[in-house]
Amino acid sequence: MPSHSVLLVEDSEFITEHVSTALESAHGFDVDAVTTGEATRATLADEAQSFDCIVSSYELPDETGIDLAASLEEESVPFVLFTGNPLEPLVDEALSAGVSAFVSKSTHATGEMNVFANRIRLAIEAHGN
Repeated sequence: MPSHSVLLVEDSEFITEHVSTALESAHGFDVDAVTTGEATRATLADEAQSFDCIVSSYELPDETGIDLAASLEEESVPFVLFTGNPLEPLVDEALSAGVSAFVSKSTHATGEMNVFANRIRLAIEAHGN
């Protein structure tokens, strides 16, 4: 199975380490991480790098993950929102901003992260990458 490249946008060092390690070792993803929306846009502007999916926390130091998704609509890369907040109040706004899928930190960011990895794969496949 070919490896997928993921850009993780998360300002918690602990969560970044846990998610990156699990996705790389147990699921074969290549993961790069940044901590802000601004760093995300700078990374995506570097033509030497390309990603199959962006996974972003909802709460970032400089904006929300939904604001970030809306600013990246022309990137044509699936965008997975990763949040500890209740999903229901965010769904409509997130979908209109271009969010492809949702993952709850509380229920899917533990252990081997099988559900999380599957959501990323499904988002990539749905986008045709």
